[in-house]
Amino acid sequence: MSTPRSIVLGPLKAPMMRLATQGSEVAGILVGRVEGDTAIAYYLHLARNVRESPVEFEAEPWHVVQAHVSAETYGLEVIGVFHTHPVCPPRPSARDVEGMKRWPYIWVIACSSEVEAWTPEAEPRPVEVL
Repeated sequence: MSTPRSIVLGPLKAPMMRLATQGSEVAGILVGRVEGDTAIAYYLHLARNVRESPVEFEAEPWHVVQAHVSAETYGLEVIGVFHTHPVCPPRPSARDVEGMKRWPYIWVIACSSEVEAWTPEAEPRPVEVL
């Protein structure tokens, strides 16, 4: 599966920015549909950050499984990885870039004032798609 070249977040952007004010990084899985080169997010399935860290995240594996089951139940698909950065800007860290290699979805990163999305298909750095 190739990574979509853009993503539509619609009304999810505001709550994503609010989640970025919690101190630790918040993680989640975006569920929706891919139409052509565009991913359309329908909902965000939150996953507990087992690291409870302001600089890194590791999504609770069971929550990731639940996101996939939920997507399948509704005839949708996992379209992206979401997490917050408590400090702006929402650019991928070195850890994020490594994570993108293992999870080749669109990565949406939010801070308190903006949301950006990145695709891992470009080397050596991700490309902004939102």
